[in-house]
Amino acid sequence: MEASDILIIGGGNTGYLSYWMQESGLTKKLPELLKNKVYMGISAGGGMVTHSLNINYEHLKKTGIYYDDEYDEAAPPNAGSDKTLRLVDFVIRPHLNADYFPAATLENMEKWAAKIDVPLYAFDDQTAIKIVDGIVEVISEGEWKKFN
Repeated sequence: MEASDILIIGGGNTGYLSYWMQESGLTKKLPELLKNKVYMGISAGGGMVTHSLNINYEHLKKTGIYYDDEYDEAAPPNAGSDKTLRLVDFVIRPHLNADYFPAATLENMEKWAAKIDVPLYAFDDQTAIKIVDGIVEVISEGEWKKFN
C-alpha cells in the first residue's frame, strides 16, 4: 500500500467490508496513508469513508448479524461491523435505480435519508463524488440527489 498512489477499495457487502478493514488493520493505517494518497471507494468501498452505515440494530440484537435492511444484505455471522472511517459528514447510498438493487429507488432513498441526521447522497452507477480538501463535487452522467 505504501508504494501506491491510489488506494482502490472495492464494493461488496458493506458490513463484511467494514469488518475486514478493521481486522486487517487498514482502518488504523488509512489516516496516515491518506496524507499523500488518493482513496477511491467503489460502492461499499465508498461507504467506508462516510459518516455511518445502515444497519438494522433490532436484527443485530436478535441475531448477532449485521444486516442492511435497505439493500437486503447481511454480513456473514461473526464477520460484520458498522464502523466507518467518518472522513466525511454525510452518507452515500449508491446504485440508484439499479436492477440488481430493486429497493434503491429515489422514493425509498428519500425515506432512508429521513432516518439519519446527516445529508445523504443518492446516486446511480454513472455518478461519482469527488472530495478534495473538504469540497464535495458530484460528477455525473446519470441521476443523483442530495437529501439534507
